[in-house]
Amino acid sequence: MLLKGAGMTIFISVFGITLGMLIGIAGATIKTKGNRLMRGLVSLYTLIVRSVPELLIIYLLFFGSVQALADLAEFLGWDDAMTSVFPVLIGILAIGLISGSYSVEVFRGALSAIGSGQIEAARAIGMTRARCLWRITLPQMLWYALPGANNVWQAALKDTALISLVGLVELMRAATLGAAATREPLALYLMAGILYFIIGVCSQGMFIFAERHFGRGMRGAS
Repeated sequence: MLLKGAGMTIFISVFGITLGMLIGIAGATIKTKGNRLMRGLVSLYTLIVRSVPELLIIYLLFFGSVQALADLAEFLGWDDAMTSVFPVLIGILAIGLISGSYSVEVFRGALSAIGSGQIEAARAIGMTRARCLWRITLPQMLWYALPGANNVWQAALKDTALISLVGLVELMRAATLGAAATREPLALYLMAGILYFIIGVCSQGMFIFAERHFGRGMRGAS
């Protein structure tokens, strides 16, 4: 049960952080190059999400949509899918929105770190905007954003424990159920903590490897 819960924790974290990174890249681009209205909307989004507790965001998403989706699932005959899939979707959406609010500033800082002269030189030799984005902006932005993205990932990984309160059986929920069944809460929660630690250490190592691998030609240039 704990291993299945750990798998669900990783699943929610990966897809949630992927959504958050997409939100972060889009938001950073808007804050850097968008008009005043769009910049204001992105700033409002980051302000609201970062000012409200993560648990409250999860509750608002869950209770704000559960009745409408339950009615839709009943109409379509998808009651079983509603029970199993809905908490997963809420978890991914919640982690995506929360991590996205922090990723906006991470990627905005990464974009700001790219020298404007590189973009001007690329345009001067005839690169299109799309090719310039793919060959110059994105690789450097992702490398500059890796340390901040690592912090966002670690926070998202721990935030998945809050999703258990809406019925998702992830690692923390599995430990709670196991503790109730075996009446050994200390042992179950200790094992859950060890699994969280292993996941965190492995993901930390992956980020360090990625930073070194993709930054091979960056440190000397910077």
